[in-house]
Amino acid sequence: MLESRTEQQLSAPHSFSRASRSHAAVGSSYSLKAIPAAALLMLAGVAQADPHSAATELDTITVTATMSPHQTRTAPASVTIVPREELEIRNANNVLEAVRGQPGVTMTGQGTAGRKTITLRGMDGRHVLTMVNGRRIAASDDIVGHSDYQYNWTPMSSIERIEIIRGPMSTLYGSEALGGVVNVITRRPTDKWEGELSLGGATLANSAGGDQTNAAVYLGGPVGEKLTLRLTGQTAYNQSIASESDPAVSGIEGSKINMGSIGATIDLTANQTLDLDYTGGLERRFFDASSRGKYYENHYDIRRDQGSVAWNGDFEKWNGQMRAYRSEIDITNYRTNGQSPSEPQNMKEEVVDGYASTTFGRHRLTGGGELRREELTHAELAGGDDSARHNALFLQDEIELGHGLTFTVGARYDDHEIFGNEISPRAYLVWEASDDLVVKGGYGHAFKAPTLKQISPNYRYEGSSYDVLGNPDLRPESLDSFELGADWQVGDVALTGTVFYSKVRDLIASTKISPAGQRSVYQYQNVDRARIMGLEAGAVWDISPSFAWSTSLTLLKTEDQDTGEQLEYRPKLSAASALDWFGPAGWSARVGLEYTGKQYTASGDLPDYILWNASLAKDFGKQVTLRIGLDNIGDVNLEDKSPDFQYAERGRTVFANLQMRF
Repeated sequence: MLESRTEQQLSAPHSFSRASRSHAAVGSSYSLKAIPAAALLMLAGVAQADPHSAATELDTITVTATMSPHQTRTAPASVTIVPREELEIRNANNVLEAVRGQPGVTMTGQGTAGRKTITLRGMDGRHVLTMVNGRRIAASDDIVGHSDYQYNWTPMSSIERIEIIRGPMSTLYGSEALGGVVNVITRRPTDKWEGELSLGGATLANSAGGDQTNAAVYLGGPVGEKLTLRLTGQTAYNQSIASESDPAVSGIEGSKINMGSIGATIDLTANQTLDLDYTGGLERRFFDASSRGKYYENHYDIRRDQGSVAWNGDFEKWNGQMRAYRSEIDITNYRTNGQSPSEPQNMKEEVVDGYASTTFGRHRLTGGGELRREELTHAELAGGDDSARHNALFLQDEIELGHGLTFTVGARYDDHEIFGNEISPRAYLVWEASDDLVVKGGYGHAFKAPTLKQISPNYRYEGSSYDVLGNPDLRPESLDSFELGADWQVGDVALTGTVFYSKVRDLIASTKISPAGQRSVYQYQNVDRARIMGLEAGAVWDISPSFAWSTSLTLLKTEDQDTGEQLEYRPKLSAASALDWFGPAGWSARVGLEYTGKQYTASGDLPDYILWNASLAKDFGKQVTLRIGLDNIGDVNLEDKSPDFQYAERGRTVFANLQMRF
């Protein structure tokens, strides 16, 4: 069976395709004390799979790791693929829900109405670069307080897969990629028209509120011989959920989102194409809040737009791309009961980038560059706005050394209009020791440029009792990381493991600079140093044609080197495990769980918790799939566990989803 398992299954221990009968935990995790329960689950079924339902998949390819196609198992990076089939099982409403539970991925709260962001290898959301088809999406949580707006930039119906690259990737992608990269790859039309309509709903089982509805559509296909079109759309509504400790405020905010995308590919010649893409939409967030004993409704309107034009060439001796794109997010707040809203904010990025790749002898050489301009409009900036220009050049060489050895080395030169320049080197070795064993590891340097608020000499935020100033002398935050991993497969079992060590310097924080007794004045300064070590491990076992079991875990050991304490809100252990059953006549099921271990905070450790989930699906031919499920079966409430949790989890939730393909 191993020969028919995709490379994605081997590099992502709990992300699998339905066609290969290797479903895995949908955002699920497990603790060591849950192993006996998982073992019982593996022995629970006796039904036989339909022998005619088996399918053989092509190897899954990643393009994010090097900008050239690689099998995920032998790519020069730690790669996880979340394929479209897995997104459907997860019933995910956004990118954050789609990747939670993956190796190295944990959640960090944003302190407002249940919001949370991705933490990757212990580096928080502002240090994880989110992209759509390689196009940057600004980490809004680093610019807009208590936000998590970077995860809804594309309709879920448009996503083909999500590639997660763990570890620093600034050599190729520049600023923000300290913890890694999350790259959303959208669907591409085939040589015939096809479409999909998805309708879903969910509700809390034991309390009022929390109703969800979702509708999504995808349509794509050829128009004549030279043109293909793709259209996607999504509308979703999530009702807010009241806090148990104070029902007059929201524990989890509500939202309403309408998103759409349109794209076209024009075959210019046999070797050249032109891609045109546009995505846009309006998201509304709403929740009940209180301030100094006064209750009010809080509303945010979040408008997103991204347009792109890209030329692609694939010739006999080289291939490449030239691209221009523009992204904009506009945020407006209003509040009831006489409460003053936060100031509106607008962020724009305009980018022209490109690369070319060629092979000669044992070398595959890739070089390129980027011209990027970012602009922020905000009342707290002197004059109301500020901007910065970024220029970059990069070069990468993938060298075949022989005997199954491949060495990838590269560097990027970034020039920032305000803070100056930075060089980001990377080196990575992959050894295919045998057909069963791959060993790989390397070193990478990454950096994060200060935000326009942080680095602007004009920025001054005037709070009720304090001021915050920008600092034009800030240095970029930086990280140096080493990793070593192995991927071993034999028979129906695959095992993976990676150890990593990262050292972080010059983390930016606001430091008090005013004399004692005066109004507090803070200024952004480089102050923090940290060390993060960890282990990522996973296992896949195709128990029989009817059952597959998968599990993965992440161990973190962190230290703030200025205080000697652990870094806050980083679980020491997080894990994922699931059992999948593939039955006759199109039936399938999944039982899984999520485990989040203890987390250090300055006010005391947060307790660990487990979220159980289960789902059952029925395929009616190839055209229709009905899935029903139950998330958070134990109805875990983080408020009951500790008031110091900065985010919330939905209570016991019943959901149903209907997919129709045509």
